[in-house]
Amino acid sequence: MKQKAAVVLLVLSLSSGLASTVQSESLSGNVASSTSVSPSTAATSKTSSVTGQALPTLTLKQAVEWAQTNSYNTRTAERDVERRRIELKNAEKELGYTPVDSFIEDEFFDDETSWRNYSSSTLSYLASKKQAQFAKDQIYFNVMKSYQSVFIAENQVKNDLEALEIAQAEERIALAKFARGKLSEYAKNESTQTRSQAQQTVEQGKIALQKSRDALNFLMGQPNGTAYELVDRPVYKEPKKLDIEIHIQQLTDMNPNLWKLEDSIKTSELNVRYFDFNSGAGAYDLAKMDVDTAKEELDKGQKDFAESLRNLYATVKENQKKYVQLEESLRTAKEALELSRKTGYCDRKYRHFPYTREDKVNQIERQMEELAIELDQNEYTLNKPWST
Repeated sequence: MKQKAAVVLLVLSLSSGLASTVQSESLSGNVASSTSVSPSTAATSKTSSVTGQALPTLTLKQAVEWAQTNSYNTRTAERDVERRRIELKNAEKELGYTPVDSFIEDEFFDDETSWRNYSSSTLSYLASKKQAQFAKDQIYFNVMKSYQSVFIAENQVKNDLEALEIAQAEERIALAKFARGKLSEYAKNESTQTRSQAQQTVEQGKIALQKSRDALNFLMGQPNGTAYELVDRPVYKEPKKLDIEIHIQQLTDMNPNLWKLEDSIKTSELNVRYFDFNSGAGAYDLAKMDVDTAKEELDKGQKDFAESLRNLYATVKENQKKYVQLEESLRTAKEALELSRKTGYCDRKYRHFPYTREDKVNQIERQMEELAIELDQNEYTLNKPWST
Protein backbone atom coordinates (compact mmCIF):
# COMPACT_ATOMS: atom_id res chain seq x y z
CA MET A 1 0.00 0.00 0.00
CA LYS A 2 2.89 2.37 0.63
CA GLN A 3 4.06 1.73 -2.90
CA LYS A 4 0.61 2.57 -4.24
CA ALA A 5 0.58 5.79 -2.24
CA ALA A 6 3.89 6.74 -3.78
CA VAL A 7 2.45 6.11 -7.23
CA VAL A 8 -0.54 8.32 -6.44
CA LEU A 9 1.86 11.13 -5.54
CA LEU A 10 3.69 10.58 -8.83
CA VAL A 11 0.46 10.75 -10.83
CA LEU A 12 -0.52 13.94 -9.01
CA SER A 13 2.85 15.46 -9.93
CA LEU A 14 2.26 14.50 -13.56
CA SER A 15 -1.14 16.17 -13.42
CA SER A 16 0.51 19.38 -12.33
CA GLY A 17 2.52 19.16 -15.53
CA LEU A 18 -0.76 19.20 -17.45
CA ALA A 19 -1.68 22.46 -15.73
CA SER A 20 1.61 24.02 -16.77
CA THR A 21 0.97 22.81 -20.31
CA VAL A 22 -2.37 24.60 -20.37
CA GLN A 23 -0.68 27.72 -19.00
CA SER A 24 1.92 27.53 -21.77
CA GLU A 25 -0.82 27.28 -24.39
CA SER A 26 -2.64 30.27 -22.93
CA LEU A 27 0.52 32.32 -23.38
CA SER A 28 0.78 31.35 -27.05
CA GLY A 29 0.43 34.34 -29.28
CA ASN A 30 0.93 36.83 -26.43
CA VAL A 31 4.63 37.29 -27.08
CA ALA A 32 6.14 40.65 -26.12
CA SER A 33 8.12 42.13 -28.99
CA SER A 34 9.99 45.27 -29.85
CA THR A 35 8.35 45.22 -33.27
CA SER A 36 4.76 45.17 -34.41
CA VAL A 37 3.05 44.91 -37.76
CA SER A 38 1.29 47.69 -39.52
CA PRO A 39 -2.53 47.52 -39.71
CA SER A 40 -3.57 45.08 -42.43
CA THR A 41 -6.24 45.65 -45.02
CA ALA A 42 -8.99 43.33 -46.21
CA ALA A 43 -7.75 40.19 -47.92
CA THR A 44 -9.69 41.00 -51.10
CA SER A 45 -8.28 44.48 -51.68
CA LYS A 46 -5.66 45.23 -54.31
CA THR A 47 -2.34 47.03 -54.13
CA SER A 48 0.66 47.42 -56.40
CA SER A 49 3.69 45.16 -56.31
CA VAL A 50 7.30 46.23 -56.85
CA THR A 51 6.83 45.38 -60.52
CA GLY A 52 3.67 47.49 -60.79
CA GLN A 53 1.25 44.56 -61.11
CA ALA A 54 -1.89 44.62 -58.96
CA LEU A 55 -1.80 41.81 -56.39
CA PRO A 56 -4.25 40.46 -53.80
CA THR A 57 -3.19 41.36 -50.27
CA LEU A 58 -2.14 38.78 -47.69
CA THR A 59 -1.83 39.27 -43.93
CA LEU A 60 0.60 37.31 -41.77
CA LYS A 61 -2.35 35.94 -39.79
CA GLN A 62 -3.95 34.53 -42.95
CA ALA A 63 -0.64 33.04 -44.07
CA VAL A 64 -0.18 31.30 -40.72
CA GLU A 65 -3.74 29.95 -40.77
CA TRP A 66 -3.26 28.46 -44.23
CA ALA A 67 0.09 27.00 -43.23
CA GLN A 68 -1.34 25.46 -40.04
CA THR A 69 -4.07 23.80 -42.09
CA ASN A 70 -1.56 22.64 -44.70
CA SER A 71 1.09 21.39 -42.24
CA TYR A 72 1.58 17.63 -42.03
CA ASN A 73 3.43 18.00 -38.72
CA THR A 74 0.58 19.97 -37.15
CA ARG A 75 -2.07 17.50 -38.30
CA THR A 76 0.02 14.55 -37.12
CA ALA A 77 0.65 16.16 -33.73
CA GLU A 78 -3.06 16.87 -33.24
CA ARG A 79 -3.96 13.28 -34.12
CA ASP A 80 -1.34 12.05 -31.69
CA VAL A 81 -2.87 14.15 -28.90
CA GLU A 82 -6.26 12.55 -29.56
CA ARG A 83 -4.70 9.08 -29.69
CA ARG A 84 -2.88 9.61 -26.39
CA ARG A 85 -6.05 11.00 -24.82
CA ILE A 86 -7.95 7.85 -25.74
CA GLU A 87 -5.11 5.67 -24.40
CA LEU A 88 -5.17 7.62 -21.13
CA LYS A 89 -8.94 7.18 -20.81
CA ASN A 90 -8.55 3.44 -21.39
CA ALA A 91 -5.80 3.30 -18.78
CA GLU A 92 -8.06 5.11 -16.32
CA LYS A 93 -10.84 2.57 -16.94
CA GLU A 94 -8.40 -0.31 -16.52
CA LEU A 95 -7.21 1.16 -13.26
CA GLY A 96 -10.77 1.64 -12.04
CA TYR A 97 -11.67 -2.01 -12.58
CA THR A 98 -8.62 -3.32 -10.71
CA PRO A 99 -9.31 -4.68 -7.16
CA VAL A 100 -7.14 -2.36 -5.05
CA ASP A 101 -7.03 -4.48 -1.86
CA SER A 102 -6.33 -7.81 -3.48
CA PHE A 103 -3.55 -9.97 -2.11
CA ILE A 104 -3.83 -12.70 -4.73
CA GLU A 105 -0.53 -12.83 -6.58
CA ASP A 106 -1.93 -12.65 -10.13
CA GLU A 107 -4.35 -9.83 -9.28
CA PHE A 108 -1.61 -7.90 -7.46
CA PHE A 109 0.54 -8.15 -10.60
CA ASP A 110 -2.38 -6.85 -12.69
CA ASP A 111 -2.76 -3.97 -10.24
CA GLU A 112 0.89 -3.00 -10.63
CA THR A 113 0.59 -3.24 -14.41
CA SER A 114 -2.48 -1.00 -14.40
CA TRP A 115 -0.72 1.65 -12.35
CA ARG A 116 2.27 1.54 -14.66
CA ASN A 117 0.09 1.80 -17.77
CA TYR A 118 -1.80 4.73 -16.27
CA SER A 119 1.37 6.58 -15.28
CA SER A 120 2.98 5.93 -18.66
CA SER A 121 -0.17 7.03 -20.52
CA THR A 122 -0.28 10.24 -18.50
CA LEU A 123 3.30 11.04 -19.48
CA SER A 124 2.59 10.26 -23.13
CA TYR A 125 -0.54 12.43 -23.17
CA LEU A 126 1.24 15.43 -21.63
CA ALA A 127 4.16 14.99 -24.03
CA SER A 128 1.81 14.90 -27.03
CA LYS A 129 0.15 18.16 -25.96
CA LYS A 130 3.54 19.80 -25.63
CA GLN A 131 4.56 18.47 -29.04
CA ALA A 132 1.38 19.79 -30.66
CA GLN A 133 2.02 23.30 -29.33
CA PHE A 134 5.67 22.95 -30.34
CA ALA A 135 4.61 22.14 -33.92
CA LYS A 136 2.33 25.20 -34.06
CA ASP A 137 5.09 27.48 -32.77
CA GLN A 138 7.47 26.12 -35.39
CA ILE A 139 4.97 26.70 -38.18
CA TYR A 140 4.35 30.28 -37.03
CA PHE A 141 8.05 31.08 -36.98
CA ASN A 142 8.71 29.45 -40.35
CA VAL A 143 5.82 31.35 -41.93
CA MET A 144 6.94 34.63 -40.35
CA LYS A 145 10.48 34.15 -41.70
CA SER A 146 9.23 33.21 -45.15
CA TYR A 147 6.67 36.05 -45.20
CA GLN A 148 9.28 38.61 -44.20
CA SER A 149 11.89 37.25 -46.60
CA VAL A 150 9.65 38.52 -49.40
CA PHE A 151 10.11 42.08 -48.10
CA ILE A 152 13.88 41.61 -48.15
CA ALA A 153 13.75 40.27 -51.72
CA GLU A 154 11.54 43.19 -52.78
CA ASN A 155 14.01 45.64 -51.27
CA GLN A 156 16.83 44.00 -53.19
CA VAL A 157 14.91 44.40 -56.44
CA LYS A 158 14.41 48.09 -55.65
CA ASN A 159 18.13 48.49 -54.99
CA ASP A 160 18.93 46.70 -58.23
CA LEU A 161 16.50 48.88 -60.20
CA GLU A 162 18.14 52.02 -58.83
CA ALA A 163 21.55 50.67 -59.81
CA LEU A 164 20.22 49.86 -63.28
CA GLU A 165 18.84 53.38 -63.68
CA ILE A 166 22.26 54.82 -62.88
CA ALA A 167 23.99 52.37 -65.25
CA GLN A 168 21.57 53.24 -68.06
CA ALA A 169 22.16 56.96 -67.58
CA GLU A 170 25.92 56.46 -67.56
CA GLU A 171 25.68 54.38 -70.74
CA ARG A 172 23.66 57.09 -72.52
CA ILE A 173 26.29 59.66 -71.63
CA ALA A 174 29.10 57.32 -72.71
CA LEU A 175 27.43 56.72 -76.08
CA ALA A 176 26.95 60.45 -76.60
CA LYS A 177 30.59 61.14 -75.76
CA PHE A 178 31.75 58.35 -78.05
CA ALA A 179 29.68 59.74 -80.91
CA ARG A 180 31.46 63.11 -80.47
CA GLY A 181 34.83 61.42 -80.32
CA LYS A 182 35.37 62.32 -76.67
CA LEU A 183 35.41 58.76 -75.32
CA SER A 184 37.30 55.64 -76.34
CA GLU A 185 35.53 52.57 -77.66
CA TYR A 186 36.88 50.58 -74.72
CA ALA A 187 35.32 52.98 -72.19
CA LYS A 188 32.05 52.97 -74.16
CA ASN A 189 31.98 49.15 -74.20
CA GLU A 190 32.78 49.05 -70.49
CA SER A 191 29.80 51.29 -69.77
CA THR A 192 27.55 49.09 -71.90
CA GLN A 193 28.79 45.98 -70.10
CA THR A 194 28.08 47.60 -66.73
CA ARG A 195 24.53 48.37 -67.84
CA SER A 196 24.08 44.82 -69.14
CA GLN A 197 25.29 43.34 -65.84
CA ALA A 198 22.92 45.64 -63.93
CA GLN A 199 20.07 44.43 -66.16
CA GLN A 200 20.96 40.81 -65.43
CA THR A 201 21.11 41.54 -61.72
CA VAL A 202 17.58 42.96 -61.85
CA GLU A 203 16.32 39.84 -63.60
CA GLN A 204 18.07 37.60 -61.08
CA GLY A 205 16.57 39.65 -58.26
CA LYS A 206 13.08 39.18 -59.69
CA ILE A 207 13.67 35.43 -59.89
CA ALA A 208 14.87 35.42 -56.26
CA LEU A 209 11.76 37.39 -55.29
CA GLN A 210 9.49 34.82 -56.90
CA LYS A 211 11.41 32.03 -55.17
CA SER A 212 10.78 33.76 -51.84
CA ARG A 213 7.10 34.00 -52.69
CA ASP A 214 7.01 30.35 -53.72
CA ALA A 215 8.65 29.31 -50.46
CA LEU A 216 5.75 31.00 -48.68
CA ASN A 217 3.29 29.45 -51.14
CA PHE A 218 4.68 26.02 -50.31
CA LEU A 219 4.08 26.52 -46.59
CA MET A 220 0.54 27.78 -47.24
CA GLY A 221 -0.31 25.04 -49.75
CA GLN A 222 -0.73 27.55 -52.59
CA PRO A 223 0.43 26.99 -56.20
CA ASN A 224 3.90 28.11 -57.25
CA GLY A 225 3.86 31.39 -59.09
CA THR A 226 1.13 32.85 -56.89
CA ALA A 227 1.97 36.39 -55.80
CA TYR A 228 0.46 38.45 -52.99
CA GLU A 229 1.03 41.93 -51.68
CA LEU A 230 2.18 41.30 -48.12
CA VAL A 231 0.81 44.04 -45.90
CA ASP A 232 2.10 43.24 -42.39
CA ARG A 233 5.46 44.99 -42.48
CA PRO A 234 7.35 45.03 -39.14
CA VAL A 235 7.53 48.45 -37.50
CA TYR A 236 10.08 49.13 -34.79
CA LYS A 237 8.78 50.00 -31.33
CA GLU A 238 10.65 50.85 -28.17
CA PRO A 239 11.32 47.54 -26.38
CA LYS A 240 9.92 46.78 -22.96
CA LYS A 241 12.32 46.27 -20.09
CA LEU A 242 13.23 42.65 -19.51
CA ASP A 243 14.94 40.87 -16.63
CA ILE A 244 16.68 38.17 -18.64
CA GLU A 245 17.32 35.88 -15.66
CA ILE A 246 13.65 35.85 -14.63
CA HIS A 247 12.74 35.38 -18.28
CA ILE A 248 15.08 32.39 -18.52
CA GLN A 249 13.45 30.76 -15.49
CA GLN A 250 9.97 31.26 -16.91
CA LEU A 251 10.89 29.79 -20.28
CA THR A 252 12.77 26.90 -18.67
CA ASP A 253 9.46 25.79 -17.13
CA MET A 254 7.71 26.08 -20.51
CA ASN A 255 10.38 24.66 -22.84
CA PRO A 256 9.05 21.48 -24.52
CA ASN A 257 12.58 20.25 -25.22
CA LEU A 258 13.46 20.42 -21.52
CA TRP A 259 10.09 18.90 -20.71
CA LYS A 260 11.09 15.88 -22.81
CA LEU A 261 14.21 15.50 -20.67
CA GLU A 262 12.08 15.72 -17.54
CA ASP A 263 9.78 13.12 -19.08
CA SER A 264 12.81 10.88 -19.60
CA ILE A 265 13.61 11.15 -15.88
CA LYS A 266 10.05 10.24 -14.90
CA THR A 267 10.01 7.32 -17.32
CA SER A 268 13.31 6.04 -15.92
CA GLU A 269 11.95 6.37 -12.40
CA LEU A 270 8.87 4.39 -13.40
CA ASN A 271 11.13 1.66 -14.78
CA VAL A 272 12.89 1.48 -11.41
CA ARG A 273 9.66 1.60 -9.41
CA TYR A 274 8.06 -1.21 -11.43
CA PHE A 275 11.27 -3.11 -12.10
CA ASP A 276 10.97 -6.75 -13.10
CA PHE A 277 13.56 -8.51 -10.95
CA ASN A 278 13.48 -11.47 -13.32
CA SER A 279 15.37 -9.37 -15.89
CA GLY A 280 18.76 -10.71 -14.89
CA ALA A 281 21.75 -9.77 -12.75
CA GLY A 282 22.76 -6.12 -12.84
CA ALA A 283 19.66 -4.98 -14.76
CA TYR A 284 18.29 -3.14 -11.72
CA ASP A 285 21.55 -1.21 -11.29
CA LEU A 286 21.44 -0.27 -14.97
CA ALA A 287 17.88 0.99 -14.55
CA LYS A 288 18.98 3.23 -11.66
CA MET A 289 21.91 4.47 -13.75
CA ASP A 290 19.44 5.51 -16.43
CA VAL A 291 17.77 7.79 -13.88
CA ASP A 292 21.09 9.45 -13.04
CA THR A 293 21.96 9.86 -16.72
CA ALA A 294 18.59 11.42 -17.47
CA LYS A 295 19.04 13.91 -14.62
CA GLU A 296 22.50 14.89 -15.89
CA GLU A 297 21.12 15.45 -19.39
CA LEU A 298 18.39 17.69 -18.00
CA ASP A 299 20.91 19.70 -16.01
CA LYS A 300 23.09 20.19 -19.09
CA GLY A 301 20.09 21.04 -21.23
CA GLN A 302 18.97 23.72 -18.77
CA LYS A 303 22.42 25.30 -18.65
CA ASP A 304 22.80 25.30 -22.44
CA PHE A 305 19.32 26.75 -22.83
CA ALA A 306 20.03 29.57 -20.36
CA GLU A 307 23.28 30.46 -22.09
CA SER A 308 21.68 30.52 -25.53
CA LEU A 309 19.01 32.92 -24.26
CA ARG A 310 21.61 35.23 -22.73
CA ASN A 311 23.49 35.31 -26.04
CA LEU A 312 20.30 35.96 -27.98
CA TYR A 313 19.31 38.75 -25.61
CA ALA A 314 22.71 40.36 -26.17
CA THR A 315 22.09 40.17 -29.93
CA VAL A 316 18.70 41.82 -29.51
CA LYS A 317 20.20 44.67 -27.50
CA GLU A 318 22.92 45.17 -30.10
CA ASN A 319 20.39 45.24 -32.94
CA GLN A 320 18.32 47.78 -31.03
CA LYS A 321 21.38 50.04 -30.81
CA LYS A 322 21.98 49.62 -34.55
CA TYR A 323 18.41 50.65 -35.27
CA VAL A 324 18.78 53.83 -33.21
CA GLN A 325 21.98 54.61 -35.12
CA LEU A 326 20.18 54.10 -38.43
CA GLU A 327 17.44 56.46 -37.28
CA GLU A 328 20.07 59.14 -36.74
CA SER A 329 21.64 58.39 -40.14
CA LEU A 330 18.23 58.69 -41.78
CA ARG A 331 17.57 62.04 -40.13
CA THR A 332 20.92 63.36 -41.37
CA ALA A 333 20.34 62.00 -44.90
CA LYS A 334 16.89 63.59 -45.11
CA GLU A 335 18.26 66.94 -43.99
CA ALA A 336 20.95 66.76 -46.66
CA LEU A 337 18.37 65.81 -49.29
CA GLU A 338 16.08 68.68 -48.32
CA LEU A 339 18.97 71.14 -48.43
CA SER A 340 20.03 69.96 -51.88
CA ARG A 341 16.48 70.37 -53.18
CA LYS A 342 16.23 73.91 -51.82
CA THR A 343 19.56 74.95 -53.34
CA GLY A 344 19.04 73.03 -56.57
CA TYR A 345 22.39 71.32 -56.03
CA CYS A 346 22.94 67.93 -57.61
CA ASP A 347 25.89 66.03 -56.22
CA ARG A 348 26.26 63.82 -59.27
CA LYS A 349 28.28 64.95 -62.22
CA TYR A 350 25.25 65.22 -64.49
CA ARG A 351 22.09 67.03 -63.38
CA HIS A 352 19.63 64.65 -65.07
CA PHE A 353 20.87 61.83 -62.80
CA PRO A 354 18.78 60.97 -59.71
CA TYR A 355 20.09 62.57 -56.54
CA THR A 356 22.50 60.32 -54.67
CA ARG A 357 21.12 61.87 -51.48
CA GLU A 358 17.69 60.51 -52.39
CA ASP A 359 19.20 57.11 -53.05
CA LYS A 360 20.86 57.28 -49.65
CA VAL A 361 17.55 57.99 -47.93
CA ASN A 362 15.90 55.07 -49.72
CA GLN A 363 18.73 52.69 -48.85
CA ILE A 364 18.73 53.64 -45.16
CA GLU A 365 14.97 53.19 -44.97
CA ARG A 366 15.32 49.71 -46.46
CA GLN A 367 18.12 48.87 -44.04
CA MET A 368 15.90 49.97 -41.18
CA GLU A 369 13.06 47.79 -42.42
CA GLU A 370 15.32 44.78 -42.72
CA LEU A 371 16.72 45.38 -39.25
CA ALA A 372 13.16 45.67 -37.94
CA ILE A 373 12.50 42.28 -39.54
CA GLU A 374 15.56 40.80 -37.85
CA LEU A 375 14.47 42.28 -34.51
CA ASP A 376 10.98 40.88 -34.97
CA GLN A 377 12.41 37.41 -35.46
CA ASN A 378 14.90 37.92 -32.60
CA GLU A 379 12.08 38.86 -30.25
CA TYR A 380 9.93 35.89 -31.23
CA THR A 381 12.87 33.55 -30.75
CA LEU A 382 13.66 35.16 -27.40
CA ASN A 383 10.15 34.39 -26.21
CA LYS A 384 9.72 31.00 -27.93
CA PRO A 385 13.24 29.71 -28.56
CA TRP A 386 12.02 26.16 -29.10
CA SER A 387 10.26 27.25 -32.30
CA THR A 388 13.46 27.83 -34.29
